[in-house]
Amino acid sequence: MVKILAVILLALMLAVGRDRGLQSFLTILMNIAILAGVLFAITLGFHPLIVGVIAGVLLTVLILFYQNGYNLKTKVAFGVIVAVQITMFLIGMALCVSGHAGGYSEVKINLDDGLFLDGNVNLSMLQVEITVILLSLLGAVKDAAVAVTSAVYEVHRNNPDLKQSELFASGLKIGREILATSINTLFFSCAGESLLLFNIICYWGYSFGYILNSKALYQVFLYSGIAALGCIAAIPLSALAMAKILKRKDVYGKAKGM
Repeated sequence: MVKILAVILLALMLAVGRDRGLQSFLTILMNIAILAGVLFAITLGFHPLIVGVIAGVLLTVLILFYQNGYNLKTKVAFGVIVAVQITMFLIGMALCVSGHAGGYSEVKINLDDGLFLDGNVNLSMLQVEITVILLSLLGAVKDAAVAVTSAVYEVHRNNPDLKQSELFASGLKIGREILATSINTLFFSCAGESLLLFNIICYWGYSFGYILNSKALYQVFLYSGIAALGCIAAIPLSALAMAKILKRKDVYGKAKGM
């Protein structure tokens, strides 16, 4: 069934995107290969955080420069993504440590399947949790950064006389348009992924207070919360960085022409 769906996806991407569609499909396959390599490396005993950082850099380079080309827009977006990833990595690590995130929650461990799990796993679930947050954050930040840098670049190309502050304001305005959609996408992705957990909660009759203070609910919303913060931070950073670099190139170009 997976093969049939993959063929349908490839056919549709070729029909709509043609060469770019094929390139996007190949990018998806390479992304899957990198993520499979992450699982394999962690299974072999490599440090999850080191593996996650290497995979994050590879995924960023692949998605930005292979799929979207090596240009000013993608270079600025890459710098923004790295800055946001480092900041959110530190915040995510602090939240994971303080909230004791990682591994099975108290809800899942009480299920019948949890009784057959071996607790002697030579692997830090905290490190795995931080790695998951790092990789899940990448998609939202990348979309926001590329959208804003591309938009500011096009605004400048069509209106080269705009000041840096005006370019920055246009980038923020465009960022506000995509922010609501991005946050809603993250929310519905989180809600859809957690439907089974909510069903278990309702079936076993846990109290609202218990769930509100549970590790299960904390871990469910941790990914989406960190991704949302990263998406919000990427918008003004992308607008500011792109506006500064474009106006600097204008000044440099005029001085060089003189």
